[in-house]
Amino acid sequence: MKHTHPLEPLVELYLAEKDITKGSYDLYAIILKQYMNYLKEHHITYAKTSDVINYREFKRSEGYSTQWIHHQIGAIKGFYKYLSTHQKRLNLPDVYAFDITDSIENEHIDQSISKPILSISQAKQFILSTKENRKYIWHYRDHAMIYLMITTGLRSVEIRRARIKDLKTLNQELVLYVQGKGRKSTDQFVKISKGVREAIDDYLGRRKDKNPYLFISHSKKTEIPFLSRTFFNAMFKRVLADAGLKNIKLTPHSLRHTAATINLLRGGTLDQTRKFMRHKDMSSTLIYAHHLEELGGNLERHLEDFILGKKVKQKKIDGG
Repeated sequence: MKHTHPLEPLVELYLAEKDITKGSYDLYAIILKQYMNYLKEHHITYAKTSDVINYREFKRSEGYSTQWIHHQIGAIKGFYKYLSTHQKRLNLPDVYAFDITDSIENEHIDQSISKPILSISQAKQFILSTKENRKYIWHYRDHAMIYLMITTGLRSVEIRRARIKDLKTLNQELVLYVQGKGRKSTDQFVKISKGVREAIDDYLGRRKDKNPYLFISHSKKTEIPFLSRTFFNAMFKRVLADAGLKNIKLTPHSLRHTAATINLLRGGTLDQTRKFMRHKDMSSTLIYAHHLEELGGNLERHLEDFILGKKVKQKKIDGG
């Protein structure tokens, strides 16, 4: 797709004039690039309200989370509002005098709604299936990523941005320093359990490249050094299907919800779970516990033991 959409130069101008942080700039740039590609693929020069709605439904059909669609539509609405506000100044065609997204309501994110998660038995099935299905190097990568996410609650963006050098030994324990949501530096870390460490070692031991990122694409067609969001979502859908879990409506972020909820189920307190999830305040943690009584270490290792059914003291819970 080499041709340029008439709006692409205006995207650059919009972002240049918008007072936002670099992290927000990068997010808006990704979102609007995806939208531009959609317009080009569908030969849409002047989008209508229905085209934006169709784009939203397309993203939903691709398995993107409500939160990500919320970000997408928010960015697109902001862009079209900018175009209509500055239509005369930018000498744009009259069609842009009207904001086509004004009537579109964005996705509503209700923090009280129960998050989609894996049950304990499904989490175990996911970990063991990705391990048993390892054949090629990307299978080793997928297993290590899934195992890491379920036992640490890391976000997919944190997984995609992780570098090999972020793995360090702290107080005789392996930890992974995190760079992700809203941060420009690796200032927090998660502890790596024994099983996850073995999975990562198995993967890295098969790598012959000099790529600094911890998890990478092994396709010869890509020149991008890190995993893209689109690639990660496609990978996630594939491994869910391979594990016999394709009928569960999950996104990569669901593994973070799974880690938080299972930690509460195994006996972790709300304050322990807040620290484990790296939440700034308790309100973010409470959404995982609205249906649980407040339940009580080394959370990553205990979570691994609890999911895989190792001999640890735990309450009897239905894992179905």
